[in-house]
Amino acid sequence: MKSLCSLTALLTSLFLFSGCIHHESVVRHDASRVKVEFENETAGRMFYEALSTMHSEGESSTQVEIPVVFEHKQRVITGEGERFNRAVAECDTNKDGKITEVEARIFAKRHH
Repeated sequence: MKSLCSLTALLTSLFLFSGCIHHESVVRHDASRVKVEFENETAGRMFYEALSTMHSEGESSTQVEIPVVFEHKQRVITGEGERFNRAVAECDTNKDGKITEVEARIFAKRHH
């Protein structure tokens, strides 16, 4: 009986005072801006105005946790270059590397 109590006390203290594995990381996703041309100044202005009003999904977070034993956190941060490239890909519908006034107008209407 005495050894059972000692074993229970030992296991309880090991459980309560055991260390926790903790890992936290930050990942930055950014890229160089893609090269893009604009048909005219109006197309460029409409594109950049719409880009400035777009909601930025700049950060996401993931967390996995098993209480007392294991914890893992990861934050992913999207940079401005990546955001710009996504906007260009969405706006340049024919993928020719040149944003026309019509494409910029459609893009701007989607983001206002």
